[in-house]
Amino acid sequence: MRKMLMLVAMATISSAVSAEQNPGKIAITPSSPKAAIIFRAPDVPKPMGSYISAYKLGLKVYDPANQAIRGGPFGGNVIISARPSLSAQGYLVSDLKPGTYVITDFSRQDSWALCFNEGSLQFTVKPGEVLYLGAFDPIFHVRELEMMAIASGRLSLRQGSIAHFFDKVTPPRLTPGSAADLPQVLAVMRATMPKTTAMPTLATFEPARFGTGRDLFGTQRICGGYYTGKAKPKA
Repeated sequence: MRKMLMLVAMATISSAVSAEQNPGKIAITPSSPKAAIIFRAPDVPKPMGSYISAYKLGLKVYDPANQAIRGGPFGGNVIISARPSLSAQGYLVSDLKPGTYVITDFSRQDSWALCFNEGSLQFTVKPGEVLYLGAFDPIFHVRELEMMAIASGRLSLRQGSIAHFFDKVTPPRLTPGSAADLPQVLAVMRATMPKTTAMPTLATFEPARFGTGRDLFGTQRICGGYYTGKAKPKA
């Protein structure tokens, strides 16, 4: 069996989730042991077929001192799934454990992904915080992923194969928020997150790099797979 990457007419565009993304179910108070993130993201049409998300944005627990992701392939994951049913008036939200995270990848149709290993962003979130990350541009990354798939000839994949693209990928297109954004963010939270009483705060970003891994058999390079280590020294 083979899977085909379904290209999108961009002119018309106006793994399992490991954290809660339903805005109405997220309950963060100033005394909560957990935290949450929220960011603005325009809707992107999902691929045809049985796919339920337009794309997924991956985060991993990060070790800044060693420039490495932590937790292996199954631990420390936060996979944000872009679905209309999870949209909070044009924003995506997720709860998560406090800690330092790096944005690892942007994926579509599960098997195709851009890996931000050579240029990403890290942030730290504290207990009881709702951190506003800013405005994300998924349309740019969909276009880049499609172009890389076409250039590599990997528009279709055998069952079990993946197409992850590395090293020359554009860093996450995320415009940090400002204090002027917070009243709108708070209004969205009050309308869609009734169980959350913590006030939104602005994320502080730092550059980040991390090592990549392989699949269980060591045959395919994977963004955040098995056997991950430190980022390679820059030439």
